[in-house]
Amino acid sequence: MKKTKQLTLVVLLALLLLPAALYGQEEKVPLGSVEFGVRHSWGDVYGRPDLPFSPDIFTSKYSEYRDIRNGFVVPRFFVNLDNVLGSKMYLNAQSQSTFYKNQSYLTTLGEYGKFKVQFRYDEIPHTYSNTTRTPYVLTGRGVWTLSPALKTSLTAASAIGTAIQINNNLPPLVATQLVPGETFIVPAIVRKGGTGLISYNITPDFNISILYTRENQVGTRPIGLLFNPSPSASANSLSSGLTGTAANPLPSPGTGVELPETIDYFTNTVKPSIEYGKQSWVVQVGYTGSFFTNNTPSMVFDNPFATADVPVLTFAPGQNGCTGTSRCSIGAVPAHGQVDLYPDNHAHYLNFAGAFDLGKYVRIQGTVNPGWLRQNDPFLPYTANTAITVGALPAPRLGGQKQTLAMNWTAILKPVKSVELAAKYRHYDYNNNTPSRAFTPILGDTIGANATATGQLTPGDPTVTSGSGATEINSPFGYNRKTFEVSGDWFFATRSTVKVGYEREWMDRSHRDAAHSTENSFFGGVDWSPTRDLLFRVSGRHQDRKPEEYQDREASFINAAGVEVEVPCSDTTTTAFTSEQRCHRRFDEASRLLNRADVMVQYNLQKFTFTGSFQTIQNDFNRKGGVNSAVPLNPTPTGGQGTTVGPYYLYGALKDLSFIYAVDGSYAFSKNLSLFAEYAHERYHKRMVSRNRAPTTGVQTILTCNGCDTSNNDWSSIYRDIFDTYTAGIDASASKKINISTYYSLSAGTGNVLTSWLGDSRIINTAAGATSLSCAPSRPDCFTLVNTSAATSYPQTTTRMHELAVVFKYKLSKSFVPKFEYRLQQFDNKDYQTSAMTPYMGCISPQAPFTGSAAANLVGAPCNVRLLANSPTVNPATPAFTSSPFYPYFAVGDNSAARYLFLGVDQPSYRVHYIAATLEYHF
Repeated sequence: MKKTKQLTLVVLLALLLLPAALYGQEEKVPLGSVEFGVRHSWGDVYGRPDLPFSPDIFTSKYSEYRDIRNGFVVPRFFVNLDNVLGSKMYLNAQSQSTFYKNQSYLTTLGEYGKFKVQFRYDEIPHTYSNTTRTPYVLTGRGVWTLSPALKTSLTAASAIGTAIQINNNLPPLVATQLVPGETFIVPAIVRKGGTGLISYNITPDFNISILYTRENQVGTRPIGLLFNPSPSASANSLSSGLTGTAANPLPSPGTGVELPETIDYFTNTVKPSIEYGKQSWVVQVGYTGSFFTNNTPSMVFDNPFATADVPVLTFAPGQNGCTGTSRCSIGAVPAHGQVDLYPDNHAHYLNFAGAFDLGKYVRIQGTVNPGWLRQNDPFLPYTANTAITVGALPAPRLGGQKQTLAMNWTAILKPVKSVELAAKYRHYDYNNNTPSRAFTPILGDTIGANATATGQLTPGDPTVTSGSGATEINSPFGYNRKTFEVSGDWFFATRSTVKVGYEREWMDRSHRDAAHSTENSFFGGVDWSPTRDLLFRVSGRHQDRKPEEYQDREASFINAAGVEVEVPCSDTTTTAFTSEQRCHRRFDEASRLLNRADVMVQYNLQKFTFTGSFQTIQNDFNRKGGVNSAVPLNPTPTGGQGTTVGPYYLYGALKDLSFIYAVDGSYAFSKNLSLFAEYAHERYHKRMVSRNRAPTTGVQTILTCNGCDTSNNDWSSIYRDIFDTYTAGIDASASKKINISTYYSLSAGTGNVLTSWLGDSRIINTAAGATSLSCAPSRPDCFTLVNTSAATSYPQTTTRMHELAVVFKYKLSKSFVPKFEYRLQQFDNKDYQTSAMTPYMGCISPQAPFTGSAAANLVGAPCNVRLLANSPTVNPATPAFTSSPFYPYFAVGDNSAARYLFLGVDQPSYRVHYIAATLEYHF
């Protein structure tokens, strides 16, 4: 392969040099240039010393979107020929990163003012991680399998014994048998796209053109998958004493895996158009067609903890360790899972555009683009588990249909030379005509609340009105947005302008929480340039969005008559539990005030230039009344922190603030020496409030259950992200032949998620002498943010990128310019979401064994780390919690992850040195 590339390069260079030879010494106009040479990178990935292998630097974040292999390289070439073969045609060809995965080519053949034929080809890689391993093997298109022997071993270890015994025995087995045998993989994709364009001018006023693009994406990327309907993959769903035996193993439905998603799809786009225009008017008509084809429509994958499909299992009291007076049960377990990937689809758009002068002072222009989108892929079955009964699909295919209409109209009036008025109208329809269908999935449902039942729920049971077994109807979302804007510009002096305007937006949504809303905006700005070298710019915008009403469908309950009753935020009397908190708001639909301000000053005086800017965007969702609560939702401050955040009137995002300022400048000491420096500071602040809730049982309400829906369990989360960027450099030259450029840059960011509870943490247990964290019966304001539900801040994330570069050029002649380049790049990253990731995140940290009455089942327990609570005074009778030292480089001790296999995706820190020696040849 290397010899083929080298031979191709030699031929290419020969072709490039041929025109120069033909023109000889008389040709003075440069025809093009080519740069070629060698490069070499070396360094190390030092960010994950806990890994049993050293990640490759060439598959690290250093090469995330590029291909920087060592060896011969052609960074770029360019050639431009006029009067090709004695004709009036020209030929232009150029390339970047030739021969590598991030290569780009553009070739144009044409005649000025007559026609143009253009071809473009691009490739771009995306490497996701270089720390991933998996026990799975790809045995077919989208089919991932495990060794039968490994599945048998894991199934036995995860299905025999009590839940506690399994949690003790399974992790060592996974750590010693599964993880060491995993295969190292690099999830990555490559995007390849080719574009062809033909444009022809029939007359100077009449043009036709057609563009065709074909793009292919191939590779893999991480995707998380579950084998059960729950969003969690808990270690067990068994009652505390239920026991699996060799004759009657009891696998858990709480399992999941992370796999490489197999990607192989094509997108084809065609755009023919016709344009005709005169001096005072122009019209354009066109068509856009987009066609998507997925060569891997679905994935099928083995369950590591089940060798065969298992149905819903129930046990009578006393059977298999079932305690109490009611039957015990576990959900169904499939032997393999399946997931549908992106479906084949196509879209068609008509494009109409035009502009014309209406008299001497008015210009009208507009576009109209109707569209039709279709998707009709077949549905997959509800489940791959053949041991349970599933409901019939409502239809074999989706029959997805959408219709869009985008219109933009602008009228510009210029009554006098110094004043310009504009009116704009924008309209967008997104009509989702996909049929609504009634789905009745039964995946792994158990006997649910009926503790006397002996098997699976019946698919589509009319007595089941919510939760598992309930019929679900899909709601196709659609919307219509209309925007009207008027503005005026006054050019009151040279390079100086005042702009003011007003905008109103109407939004109508279908099957969303806020059906109708309006938003009013006022904006303005001033550009003032008192001298040619000085410019001041100030602009601002104020927006006020108000929904007419807001009603989350999930903020409802089924009354005694079987009727669904929606509960608005203003309701303070209904005590029934609703799926969503009645005052929960989604930020894209909620009432909002937005303020934006931009300030810039620019100064340019001979050798010195300076630019300074400031920007802030402030979103305020915490608005009293209207669709929000008219009274504060804070808990009663009888020992909590509710008063520290101020009053809040909704649950969800309260504030979203950003502040960005930047300065940059340069100074030319002489024609041969200049200095430049830049600094930017970004600060992002977001605040939200939520509530920890647990569904009620039986006939309980939020006033008779223990802390299931109370403001005493409200908690606040603050996201703060700070980013600083520093850059400084020098450009120097000598004797018109030598040029040296060097710069250093540092980008440093920190992120914090600060979480705190807002209620009274002392309301735990009212029983005299109680030492547990359970509340006494009928304590609706019970504080439940303890143990794994504690409102605990996340560890700080940090990102730092250093880069030092030195580039030396020496001009041997007009044709030959050697270049030498050195770069040092260092990336430091610590992120609690990825820095601790390994293929197995179960409890494998060597902690001291548990003690207590159940010590016989806990001897040798590998995980004894408890999460930090907000305060050691949560319950003085309870031992203080200790923090988990997992961050970073620590395999998390977490029983709830005992049956979830990860890829171990991370992008660890690295340090790389890069050198290159190339020659620029201008011909």
